[in-house]
Amino acid sequence: MRHETLLVEIGTEELPPKSLLALQTAFAENMQKALDARQFQYGPVAAFATPRRLAVRIADCVEIQPEQLVQRKGPKLSAAFDGDGKPTKALSGFLKSCGITDPNLLDQEETEKGAWVVYRSTQAGATLGAEIQAMLTEATASLPIAKRMRWQSYRTEFVRPVRWLVALYGNEILNCQFHGRSAGASTYAHRAMYGDDPIILSHADEYETKLEAGFVIANFEKRQALISEQLAAAAKASGATASDDPALLEEVTALTEWPSVLRGDFDPSFLAVPEEALISAMREHQRYFHLRDAAGQLQPRFLTVANLESAQPARVVAGNERVIRPRLTDAQFFYNKDLKKPLDKALGQLNQVVFQNELGSFGDKARRISALASIIAKDLGENEAEAARAGLLAKTDLVSLMVGEFPELQGIMGSYYAKAQGESSAVADSILGHYLPRFSGDALPGSLTACAVAIADRIDTLVGLFGIGQPPTGSKDPFALRRQSLAVVRICIEVPLDLDLMALLETSARLHTAECDIAPVMAYILDRFENLLTERGVKWDSIRAIRARPSGIHNLLTASEDIKSLDHFRLSDASALVIKAQKRVQNILDKADLGATGNINPAHFNVPVEAQLITCIQSIEAVRTESIAIRLANVADSAEIIDSYFKEVMVMDENLTIRENRLNTLNLLNRALTDIAAFNLLQ
Repeated sequence: MRHETLLVEIGTEELPPKSLLALQTAFAENMQKALDARQFQYGPVAAFATPRRLAVRIADCVEIQPEQLVQRKGPKLSAAFDGDGKPTKALSGFLKSCGITDPNLLDQEETEKGAWVVYRSTQAGATLGAEIQAMLTEATASLPIAKRMRWQSYRTEFVRPVRWLVALYGNEILNCQFHGRSAGASTYAHRAMYGDDPIILSHADEYETKLEAGFVIANFEKRQALISEQLAAAAKASGATASDDPALLEEVTALTEWPSVLRGDFDPSFLAVPEEALISAMREHQRYFHLRDAAGQLQPRFLTVANLESAQPARVVAGNERVIRPRLTDAQFFYNKDLKKPLDKALGQLNQVVFQNELGSFGDKARRISALASIIAKDLGENEAEAARAGLLAKTDLVSLMVGEFPELQGIMGSYYAKAQGESSAVADSILGHYLPRFSGDALPGSLTACAVAIADRIDTLVGLFGIGQPPTGSKDPFALRRQSLAVVRICIEVPLDLDLMALLETSARLHTAECDIAPVMAYILDRFENLLTERGVKWDSIRAIRARPSGIHNLLTASEDIKSLDHFRLSDASALVIKAQKRVQNILDKADLGATGNINPAHFNVPVEAQLITCIQSIEAVRTESIAIRLANVADSAEIIDSYFKEVMVMDENLTIRENRLNTLNLLNRALTDIAAFNLLQ
């Protein structure tokens, strides 16, 4: 049987760089799924992507599917033959649809609903050429395309206009079409360095070699590695190190087909501007890599990745230097202008910036953050006045010229402006730190004052939006409440902070003018708390057992420590007895009609273990103000007596008085245990 290399390439206009790697991966995976679904055997798979193409090359792909089993279900056996054993009209129609006339060629299939006639046969496998069109359609239908395009008169949509299509099986062109382009053997190389003439592939295995001859490195990983090597070499030649920026490296790899790293310079006078602004201007607007010297200081030079190997590199460098200068000049102007604006004036301008229509302006939000941050700082033993001041100024840079141009610098510029205008380092650092963590795995605020402002900001947003009936949904979370809740959770359990979160939510609700039920807010935060701990390997049922306590969870730090203690307790032999016992207690109480006063009368005890259990319960309750570790140790000591109680005592005694007394005992035991953890929820 023939085995050859299958190559499929879709040539397009320039693809979105930030999506290119995902498109490459999805296209290759989808082609494999399409082959697997049709039982085509194949070897190693290689994926390719450049700004103008998505491609997949599949080695040792078999040309023909295995024989295919065809099975068709016909009428029920009882309806297939009449009383004389002759085929009914239903069976005759089924035979005709199967292309046969002899009922003896049919099989029977027994099911729970009776016997049915079935037709089974085999047919020759389809060829790759016959299936390629369907496979290409399937592979492109579910690509991760954020925005699809239409072009010319085509009604179909794709990520970018399609300009050519290659579909080769060895040296054979497979017949298929895609968005108005018929498959051929012609691909296209680098526009500037090779020209618009097509490259004719005589075999699928020539793909990479012929493209490289046309100044295109089709392999994304190979191109990325080459850029990394060139960046390191250019930085070393300058006596510096290049910025380690994986996201930017991926983006420039997606923008180039024949990368060439060049070094440019800018006026050292710009270094008087905060380096974050300079770096942002270089990175976001021009995709330049910044350089630092051995001491870590920003250098007045940059590295850029050109998409060609120029015969006159100095002209390319001069062009890049000319383009970046206005950007840096803007940053310098914005910074100097912003420095002249008093922070209190900026605070006044926040009153004109809407945070949310029903929740007021950013000025209103700043005052709420300030009040709540002060309370949190007091709880943490920090300076209340500094936390209040930091909360008040935390959003002032939103009305600065610099942040207006570079939104990613919010917090960073506020910190610079606060320091320049004489605010304390604690206040300035908190303005920067209160935005942390910005994403999963990001750093946390660097001081307790910054933590106070960070939590105050997020709680204010959560309480406010829940209060006006705008909680996040599965598809809509415009204020990133999920991320903000996770930030609160991480700060509380990782810094760590000993805070009564429920009390803070209640305080925040009072600071808002509208009434707010904080129970859904707390539940939402606890769901994020549970998700985070579960992702870190904590048993989900241990978390649920602590959440189900009558007192609930008010303090995330305490709750996380309690969950760890419960997990440790579960390793003991006693835990199995306690878990089994409370499950049994809960089942009995759920089914029983207690109808009693709840009082326990020792005079009605007639088994010694009954009095022993009361002593155990009293012992458990006596340490209820102690740590959960001590309380669990006490429960462990009582486990055998609790277990013995169920072996020796018939709770549902025929004597109503004795039965109610024992049910009251179990009710008391249940409350004592559940106050520590809902053991009955443990697996």
